[in-house]
Amino acid sequence: MKKIQWDEGLSIGDPDLDGEHRQLIALLNRLIDLIDEDPDAEQVHRVLDELELLAAAHSRNEERLSFSASEDFKEEQRREHNDFRAAIIEARGQLRPDDLGGSLIDVTESLVKLLINHIIDQDLDLAALLDEQEAKSHSLAEYLVHRFQKISLVRGLEMLVIISLLPMLIFAGMIMYQSWQGASEAGDVVRLAAFSRRIGNLAHELQKERGLSAGFLTSEDRAFKTALKLQRKNSNRELAQFKANIEGQKLEGRLGRIGDRAARVVVRMEALEGYRDKVDRRLVTPQESFDRFTGLITELTALTNQIAIHSRRQGGSELFQANAILIQFAEMGGRERAVVSAAFGRGYFTRPEYRQLVSLTSEQDTLARQFRSFLSEPQWLRWREHYSVEAVVAYKRLSDYALELGSGDGKVSVDSFTWFKVATQRINLINTFQQQLISQLQDEMRRKRSLSTAIFMTTVFGGGAMVFLIGFVALQLARSIRLPILSLTEGMRSLTADDKSFRIPFANRKDELGDMVKAYETFRRKLIRADMLTLGEQLGPLAINRHALALKRSAAEGQEYKRLASIDSLTGVINRREFMKRAKMEVARLLRHQGDLTVLLLDVDYFKQVNDTYGHPAGDRVLKFVSQSIVSALREEDILGRIGGEEFAALLPATDQTSAGATAERIRTAIENLRIQVGEDEIKVTISIGISQLVPGENAIEPAMERADRALYRAKDQGRNQVCVLSGIESMAG
Repeated sequence: MKKIQWDEGLSIGDPDLDGEHRQLIALLNRLIDLIDEDPDAEQVHRVLDELELLAAAHSRNEERLSFSASEDFKEEQRREHNDFRAAIIEARGQLRPDDLGGSLIDVTESLVKLLINHIIDQDLDLAALLDEQEAKSHSLAEYLVHRFQKISLVRGLEMLVIISLLPMLIFAGMIMYQSWQGASEAGDVVRLAAFSRRIGNLAHELQKERGLSAGFLTSEDRAFKTALKLQRKNSNRELAQFKANIEGQKLEGRLGRIGDRAARVVVRMEALEGYRDKVDRRLVTPQESFDRFTGLITELTALTNQIAIHSRRQGGSELFQANAILIQFAEMGGRERAVVSAAFGRGYFTRPEYRQLVSLTSEQDTLARQFRSFLSEPQWLRWREHYSVEAVVAYKRLSDYALELGSGDGKVSVDSFTWFKVATQRINLINTFQQQLISQLQDEMRRKRSLSTAIFMTTVFGGGAMVFLIGFVALQLARSIRLPILSLTEGMRSLTADDKSFRIPFANRKDELGDMVKAYETFRRKLIRADMLTLGEQLGPLAINRHALALKRSAAEGQEYKRLASIDSLTGVINRREFMKRAKMEVARLLRHQGDLTVLLLDVDYFKQVNDTYGHPAGDRVLKFVSQSIVSALREEDILGRIGGEEFAALLPATDQTSAGATAERIRTAIENLRIQVGEDEIKVTISIGISQLVPGENAIEPAMERADRALYRAKDQGRNQVCVLSGIESMAG
């Protein structure tokens, strides 16, 4: 008698546990040996005692080894250990003295099933746990590999794509940030350039008012008074535009310091109106007037210096510094105009005025040299061309004259207002070039802002398109890997459920997954070949013994097996072989006695979806309820058989096609209204039915079944859940 053989596929990789499993199987094999040896009860109990002691020790060893497993795993492990030990204890009470051999078969079969199922379902999972514990004691790389194995393949591919794209996204983000920052800074510089233009205009008007005020206070020439009134209007207009510019530009955030300083300048400017009244009533000295205006203009020029420094930090060109120097240069010229206007109006220079004139002349020379250092050669040539005009020559002549007279305390013979106009023309030239510099600065910054904006938008759309393309390709690559793996998983589950019909459509792949699919297909075909070439159902050695004992005890039971061979074990109706046998008998009866015989072929619609969605046990439950509903709709003399997976056939003796159609419609309605409860789900199915009647001259059931089969397929093609009839005449016409 065959014993249970140890299979190395049951090994979990731990020598102690594998050895204990072999010892447990060896003890069960001793029980199997006793079955054929006219067993003695004392021998059986000794073996059971050894088995119980070994099972207890084995349970402790397994639970010690699985200390790091999940609580659910350990709880299931303890439950199975307790069940096995309890089965050994119960086995003693199940042994019957009058039939020790038969009861020993029951006991041994139960223990074998419990042990083998426990090793396969529970203990083999310990192998992965042992591998993980071993990896922890090895290199970091091996440990990480085991950790990553806990991540799903799809999630791992997604992480790989994200990690691959991360450097690109960071680089693109840096470019976008720098571009956006550059555009923002260029925008700030453009705003500051416009603001600097407004400062220069206001300083220019205040310089003229300062010079006219000096001339008015030292000269009786009414031209100064008239010009001063007109100039104050210009100064007020520029001051109003300056204030509006501050409010419109919203100099906040990075420009907050400049905005605060500009606001303080405005406050001081607003106090200028009261001071002008003192000038008109000659309540201030020329020097006081000069100092007051100079203080205001100095604040404005300091503001331009701060703008130049900030702009240089924000990427502005050196023209900003040149612009600030040019404003300072104009201010020195304005001071010179005011000092000389006062001296010419008085008719002579005081010693402080002369020293101040010399200092201003020297400062202008210094500023001119500094101004040159911040200009390119083309810009310097433009300045030389702009500045080399007759007005500057006239100014230079009068300025030299003032220096000459001032050094000797001589009388001045030049009209004060004439000097003022000549000096003003020269300052206007400086102011005009300063405005040109501002325009050039604004153009440069606008180009820089446009370039930065273009880089930003290119990075956004180009980088976004690149990320989308890479992500799409990576997604399709992940999908090409995921689908075969899911199919392999489904195929293996089907084989486990003894369904060998599942095929995987990826065998033509030229990679490792293709090799896996081919290996699965080879395995599937071997199983099919083994099933086809094996005669009869393969039973284990204990089951064979059971049937051998049963056949010895009762020959009558052989007849019962014969009857069961004609019954479909799932639905309880006859199987295909028995159905065809009875159909042959019905045709023979019809040929002897005449009459009608109609065939129905019935097929459950979309039954594969039921199996795929709810599982094969649920599909079996559906077939049971469907067969019961069909039987309820048929007469007692009608014959129903299951001829395929979800396909049934019915013979309706003494029934024409019209009556058969009514019966089929009754079946279809009953199935449509059927509700099958599976767990928490409620399953609804429909059925398609094909009908054909045996026609005169036919002496076999096959032609009618072929017509009914075509009618069934017509019902499927027309939308399912319906009844179709195909007569012999229609078949001949087709």
